[in-house]
Amino acid sequence: MIRRFTLTLLAVLTVFATQAQTADEILAKYFENTGGLTKWKEIKTTKMEGKAPTPQGDFPIVLYAKAPNKSKVVLNVQGKELIAQAYDGTTAWTLNPFAGGTTAVKLDEEQAKEVKEEEVESEFIDYAKKGHAVTLEGKEEIDGVQCYKIKIEKHKNNDKEDVVKVYYFDSENYVPIMVKSYVRSGPAKGTEMQTYLSDYQDVSGLMMPFAMETKINGQVVQKLVVEKIVINENIDDSVFAYPSK
Repeated sequence: MIRRFTLTLLAVLTVFATQAQTADEILAKYFENTGGLTKWKEIKTTKMEGKAPTPQGDFPIVLYAKAPNKSKVVLNVQGKELIAQAYDGTTAWTLNPFAGGTTAVKLDEEQAKEVKEEEVESEFIDYAKKGHAVTLEGKEEIDGVQCYKIKIEKHKNNDKEDVVKVYYFDSENYVPIMVKSYVRSGPAKGTEMQTYLSDYQDVSGLMMPFAMETKINGQVVQKLVVEKIVINENIDDSVFAYPSK
């Protein structure tokens, strides 16, 4: 009986070990094919410039990010600057002149939590040390492309709130072409959304997507067309700072 239990346990552990190793191999190929893990780890800042297509027109947009987790998203709408979200390392905030706002407003706790967790470094880098769990969920076809499904359970092994995402890696090029996640705040909380990534281009030796489209229930809710990405440009902390009244 003990021998049978031992053999069963070994078989189960072998399956999990193989699965984890396979997932790690896919991630290793992803980093290798997109410029190398060393280069990815060297990213300290990014600045993306492009446009956000909407039914009302294409609005210029700039996305700033600075390690470990400072961020800012700025849109130019009819000549006015709309700060969709920003985080300075302490305070998450927004500024919307079209809602009658003339000063920055702090995001509520639920929205702020999500913004604070966004990091410059890929969540797959040293994921185990960060308390994340990664598993291979098999294969699935996305828009005619065979993909590996890699599920990441962020914070599964630490004291932060669990966040689940599923990345679909093109089985030929080993780059993610779609990410499945869930809305974490607001009226649509818990709703599944799919973010499609395409038009990969070289940026200082790294391959990055220049087109992103997010859908909820089959409807496009957000588009981003990137025209320029700059890596490791000096971005002063004042860019992200919550404005004092």
